[in-house]
Amino acid sequence: MDLDNTAVASGENPQEQAFSRAAVMLLKGIVSRGRDEVLWQDIIGRQTELRDYFRRIGLTLIINELDEYAYLRQEEGSGLPHIVPRYPLSYNLSMLLVQLRKVLAEYDRAAGGDRVVISFEDILRRMEPFLPIQINEMKYRQSVEHLVRAAVRMGFLLKIKGQDTDYEVRPILRNFVDAQWLDDFAQKLEAYEKYGQARHDETVEGEREEGEMMDELIRDDD
Repeated sequence: MDLDNTAVASGENPQEQAFSRAAVMLLKGIVSRGRDEVLWQDIIGRQTELRDYFRRIGLTLIINELDEYAYLRQEEGSGLPHIVPRYPLSYNLSMLLVQLRKVLAEYDRAAGGDRVVISFEDILRRMEPFLPIQINEMKYRQSVEHLVRAAVRMGFLLKIKGQDTDYEVRPILRNFVDAQWLDDFAQKLEAYEKYGQARHDETVEGEREEGEMMDELIRDDD
């Protein structure tokens, strides 16, 4: 069904349909030009209307035209129900985001090229020191693939068309993994390491409790 037929079926004209689609997609998560050119142009062309609409429900529309992404931000403590998607971050996923943020920092210092591209093999190499020792290499690759898919769903990685193993590191990661986030994560990691050292000689029950503390340290704050 084309856009015109969809608009007729829904009782909306094409302009209203485009606005509705832009609003819905922003509510679902991060929007980037590289994923949907038409959607991006609709957001740019209707940003004043979209800002006004989202302001009425306590959301702020953030558009970065230089890096070509947009997303919604909801201020904490607003007292309103939580609308914007939040993603629970495991230790492994948090560590992947840290490594990707380092890639962006390396790019910033080098100041070359239009896109920051990383191969899956490079991700494997960067993650190896931080994941549990894997006897089975295939299981290790599968665990990293799972993390990469999660980063793609969150909008931090974009698979490059025609390249099976290459990903673009999206600039929006700079906003989400900033200096404060990195500092908070480092403190949680340090606390876990100290706890693990203190419990090193404990029983299996102690090891189970350690795992529970790890979950507490790395869970996303709701």
